[in-house]
Amino acid sequence: MRTKMPVLLTVWLILSLILTGCWNSRELNDLAIVSGIGIDLTANNGEFRVTFQVVNPSASSTSMGSGNGMPAVTVISASDRTVFGALRKASKRATRQLFFAHSQLVVVGESLARSGIEGLFDIFERSHELRLNSPVLISRNSDAASVLKILTTLESLPSMGVVKKMQNTSRVYGENRNMNVFEIINGITGEGDLTINGLRLIGDPSDGMKKSSLEQSETKAGTIMSGLGVFKDDKLIYWMDGPAARGTQWVLNKVIETNIDIASANKDEDIAVNVFYSKTTAKVEVRNGIPVFHLHIREEGIINETGSYVDLSLKEEIVKLEAELEEKTKEEVELAVRTAQASQTDIFGFGNELKRTDPAIWDKVGKEWSTAFARGELDIQVEAYIRSTGMRLKPYMAPEKE
Repeated sequence: MRTKMPVLLTVWLILSLILTGCWNSRELNDLAIVSGIGIDLTANNGEFRVTFQVVNPSASSTSMGSGNGMPAVTVISASDRTVFGALRKASKRATRQLFFAHSQLVVVGESLARSGIEGLFDIFERSHELRLNSPVLISRNSDAASVLKILTTLESLPSMGVVKKMQNTSRVYGENRNMNVFEIINGITGEGDLTINGLRLIGDPSDGMKKSSLEQSETKAGTIMSGLGVFKDDKLIYWMDGPAARGTQWVLNKVIETNIDIASANKDEDIAVNVFYSKTTAKVEVRNGIPVFHLHIREEGIINETGSYVDLSLKEEIVKLEAELEEKTKEEVELAVRTAQASQTDIFGFGNELKRTDPAIWDKVGKEWSTAFARGELDIQVEAYIRSTGMRLKPYMAPEKE
């Protein structure tokens, strides 16, 4: 019996350790699930104003709470010198403890972005709830709180609607891309600068906060993806839109699919080509102290529309259109690089590429890389191929009717 006592005691100690897995459990009824986070900079004292978009459980079970007249989310804000402090202060207004494991979106106000975001995401790396894969957007010409207050029509949770909007336009148009917290931290700590997607309010924000605005075919307010915010030394310095924004995505090899309007023999930009494949390779070398950026872009597309008569059954016509597609892509890339060089912002990661491939050269030019980047030369080659003309070769427009 005495020999069994140590064994029983050991077993009891082991069981007492492994059977305590629920010591810090929290009931779902005691939690407020946060779907979106907005961070602004207060104008008077420089504190963080953190806004939380919280799921309304009594309304989310039905489409926008149509059964009880309540919106699917509610918005809570609090201010403090730190993001975590604002999180704790929000408990004064919340009836439940905020829970961040399901947060879908982080929105940063433009004023805060222009003042600097270097230490903004430190809490995301330390917290076991906040997600490093949460997409990040910059609210353009507005604060982040206003963005989180706008209700959406097709998605019950506004934050999820914004995320899907960003993913959709990134996939089919190519001027934006999905940027999350982890990628932004790497961009801040890496060699060079970075870009972050912009989001702009349209219409009257006060109307977009009301559930009644969703009860009509055309909403009075909403959000729209709007360009790329260019950051240098962790501060937003300017916005890049249109062809320059898409040219940036070409260089970064982030174009999944996009549309390019090219010219026919008779009209400008009357042929729509859907580029469904794009691959960019980049190489950086230094010649006589001047960086040379070698880019090779291969793209494939389908003709989806023609605005005038083009005989697409002829090989020479296809070759002409491929050359036009190559030239249009090259123009956008050159515009993006010139724009970045004018402000000495290496948003393409050329510095990281040179540091990786030739550390010895980087040791010589790395300290003055911004100046060296601005003097760099671009060597670009584009290969474009039109793989299909759709369901027909010749348009229904006759040549004599042009």
